[in-house]
Amino acid sequence: LALMSSPQSSPPASPSASPTTSPSATSKKSPQKPSSTPSSTRDPVSSRVITGLKNLYHLHLSPIESSHHFSSFHYAPYSDSEIEAKPQVLLVGQYSTGKTTFISYLLGKKYPSAHIGPEPTTDKFIAVVHGPSDKVIKGNSLTVVPELPFGGLSTFGAGFLNKFEASVTSSTLLESVTLIDSPGVLSGEKQRVNRSYDFATVVKWFAERSDLILLLFDAHKLDVSDEFRDVIENLKPHDDKVRCVLNKADQISKSQFVRVYGSLLWSMGKIFRTPEVSRVYCGSYWEKDLVVKDYKDMFEEDEKLLLEELKGLPSQAAARKINDMVKRIRLVKVHVCILTYLKSKMPYFFGHEARQKQLLEDLEDVFEEVKIMYDLSDGDMPDITQFRVNLRSHDFRRFPKLDRGVLLRLDGLIQKEIPELMGRVGGVSGVLSMSKMGEVEHEDTKTRIKRKQEEMMRKRKSQSNIVGGVLIGVAVLIVLLLVLVGVVVGLEHQGVLKTEFTKAIGALFGVVVGVKDAQDAQVAGGEL
Repeated sequence: LALMSSPQSSPPASPSASPTTSPSATSKKSPQKPSSTPSSTRDPVSSRVITGLKNLYHLHLSPIESSHHFSSFHYAPYSDSEIEAKPQVLLVGQYSTGKTTFISYLLGKKYPSAHIGPEPTTDKFIAVVHGPSDKVIKGNSLTVVPELPFGGLSTFGAGFLNKFEASVTSSTLLESVTLIDSPGVLSGEKQRVNRSYDFATVVKWFAERSDLILLLFDAHKLDVSDEFRDVIENLKPHDDKVRCVLNKADQISKSQFVRVYGSLLWSMGKIFRTPEVSRVYCGSYWEKDLVVKDYKDMFEEDEKLLLEELKGLPSQAAARKINDMVKRIRLVKVHVCILTYLKSKMPYFFGHEARQKQLLEDLEDVFEEVKIMYDLSDGDMPDITQFRVNLRSHDFRRFPKLDRGVLLRLDGLIQKEIPELMGRVGGVSGVLSMSKMGEVEHEDTKTRIKRKQEEMMRKRKSQSNIVGGVLIGVAVLIVLLLVLVGVVVGLEHQGVLKTEFTKAIGALFGVVVGVKDAQDAQVAGGEL
């Protein structure tokens, strides 16, 4: 960030302008915020893990993604800046739920371009990043800054980049974490039509690269609009990162709070289609005192837990990146299995369009057959509706053929390469270290691969023996027929057999020897 560290830039803000605690933290109900967070300087272990992940992706996984059209169906390719990036926290919510105020409360001050009001004020995505002085960097410039992981956003075009910017400010929290503020989600079709970009798709892009996703809800406006529901649906693959924040909870009575809290749990369980809902933090995240203090202790405890989770993100960043890489590898394997299966079902010569249409209609059956054939789990399968939509723009004949070496390489990444990386950050003591365990698993993998290869060789050998036996039998039969015909011809030539008998033999075996017409052969056969 040359602009951020330029000598001509304005001097850093005074210490009083960037406190590590909320301005009125001593007068408010909440406990003191952590006075410090882990340094942004990456420790040697994390550096080795990040380097290992970059090598693993670029050398092994990226070529497979490219050859199997992975980015057309799922995620865009990783860049080095995305793998090396600091932990990101994405804030999503409907308008006037307090997202901007929440970020200002965490930082202890307002950040550049922050607008707070009861009406929809934030009309763009804002990445709040660390820098020595306060400034704003526009979206088109952000995509070409190599130190920031936003280069992939250029695929959304100028319509989105005009609504994206970075707010640079000095804060202890931002030294190790990047915060992403999003526009408030409104209800109605008008907002959806007026946007020059797909809001849900952009949120999905940020969610894929975030370490924590906070869904903010206003205790007074708990209804979920259609667009907000679509956004939450797109977050389902990342439900392990999602946390709910019930903001402004101090402004309702005790009985209202119980009903609102239960309604929020029910709504989230219905959207995520699971009885287990995300963790919900309740409180009032601004500098003013509580209005209703019935749940003061609970609010303080939830705020403390939330701040501790944010503080712990840097120490868990390496493990989180490994976890995301494993999920990506498993999805790539499923993707390869589906595409190669569709390729194998296409005819060689005629009827390609009809067959492709039939496969699209029977995609549910295809998924079931692929799961059984390759022993895949339901949790690894992609969303079938979106996958069918993406398939319509492809010609199945251009999909690559099945290469079992590709599947073995993907299994090797999970069973050998990933355990070696995880052993550096696992922090688990036991009979075997994670790296040793990876070696044992790798030996088992080699044994399984060898056994499968031997089974395939035995099957091929057995099939070859059957085919060879059939060919030998046919050849022997042909030789016997030729010998018989030769003997008959020789005997006839010596006058031993009558001509009629020779004709009958020729008619029976389909070999005409001295027969002038088929009628004579039938007569000879009748006399015989």
